[in-house]
Amino acid sequence: MALYLKYRPLDFSSLVGQEFIKTTLKAAVAWDKTVGAYLFTGPRGTGKTSTARIFAKAINCESPKDWDPDLSCNICKAFADDNLIDVIEIDAASHTGVDNIREIIEKAQFQPTQAKYKIYIIDEVHMLSKWAFNALLKILEEPPKHVKFILATTEIHKVPDTILSRCQRYDFRNFSNEDLKSRLEFIASEEKVTVDDESYEYIIKNSEWGMRNAVSLFEQLISEDKISYSHIVETLWVASEDEKREFILKLMQEDVTLLDDFNLLSSTGKNIKNFFKEILWDIQSWAIQSLKNGQNISKSVALMEELQSMLMKSKNSFDESITFRIGLLKLLSWSGEQVSSVQTQAASIKQSTPSITAETSKQTPISHPVADDIVAWAENIFASSEISTQPQVTSSWSWFDINSLIAACKKQWGKAALSMTIKGADFDMQWDVLQIATKTKIALGTLKKTENREILMLALEDMGTPVSDIKLT
Repeated sequence: MALYLKYRPLDFSSLVGQEFIKTTLKAAVAWDKTVGAYLFTGPRGTGKTSTARIFAKAINCESPKDWDPDLSCNICKAFADDNLIDVIEIDAASHTGVDNIREIIEKAQFQPTQAKYKIYIIDEVHMLSKWAFNALLKILEEPPKHVKFILATTEIHKVPDTILSRCQRYDFRNFSNEDLKSRLEFIASEEKVTVDDESYEYIIKNSEWGMRNAVSLFEQLISEDKISYSHIVETLWVASEDEKREFILKLMQEDVTLLDDFNLLSSTGKNIKNFFKEILWDIQSWAIQSLKNGQNISKSVALMEELQSMLMKSKNSFDESITFRIGLLKLLSWSGEQVSSVQTQAASIKQSTPSITAETSKQTPISHPVADDIVAWAENIFASSEISTQPQVTSSWSWFDINSLIAACKKQWGKAALSMTIKGADFDMQWDVLQIATKTKIALGTLKKTENREILMLALEDMGTPVSDIKLT
């Protein structure tokens, strides 16, 4: 059995983190104040489904201990053996249609056979179709007294407001480094595995703060009852500390031989994306320490911004090595006033000291005439298209500047098509939901693209106007 399943928490006491959620749900069980519908939302691997299963057991447990399931009553044993037919888990990703929901509604009318409540746990609920959500509305608003619904999702913005308003919502957070390390140390102790501190740090960094990711990577790295960082470097082709330090040094010095180093990393099979993540983390750590020491960190910040942009772009790139190579070319072409303390920084990097970021002036990227001409050409093409024939309508908010939104989108690498679509659209805000009315099918299609929606969300956040969702008409 996989370790993340073997050590999946069975009660609230063994559930790591999410203290507020645990306390609130236990209080609801203690005071018999449970409601008909719950919505658990948060990043993947943060315990949403595990919490739903524990909560379902706690509600139905015959003899709870401190309002935790006792794990020994008939209900808990039946649940553990997958024989409790009154708790039904459904994967909405494979049951997306309205007929699936109608079947649930029909069966929900019958009384539970063993437990006090019949409980439906619907995972990845955002995958339901529009018609399936509509079918679910009524029973969520007025569920039978013997029925509870627990919905779980990683993409809350895809769940209709009508569903949200009928549920008691709980937001799960990423685990802290301490929570992850504590749980991994417990598993290591139970499995009698020896782990060094560098390995713990590597696992936590690459888990994206999700428990399932961390435990899965932990299991993958076990070799002869131990996990050592030297073994990780050898088996996963992870770049060594010396390689990373040398790479950062050349970045700060704008040394063109960096491209040769990158080609060598690629050709030797190193995980390029993880390598750049670790470079970003190292620069961030040095920058924070340098700021505490009163040093200028403008160049470090600029480096971090470009590295983050490269990582984001690589998600949708047909060849991530090209994406990173282009980013490096851009970094190596920086101009402006030279950093007066390059030699000092170089020495400090070699000694692993935080003075890597002790620069004295902010660097300005070079304007690339060819790229600028291409963008201008694209904007002219779109300007003559169907989109631009519509009247230029500004937002109904007097404080909102569409040009600022376009500029913010360009910072997020939004393309010319998105800029022209924004210029020809009407905007309005209802609570924290941005409503965009387009004039053409082409414009609507442009905004429906996932990458453009994400760019808009990030741009609005940069402008200080974060939204929970974007609705298109």
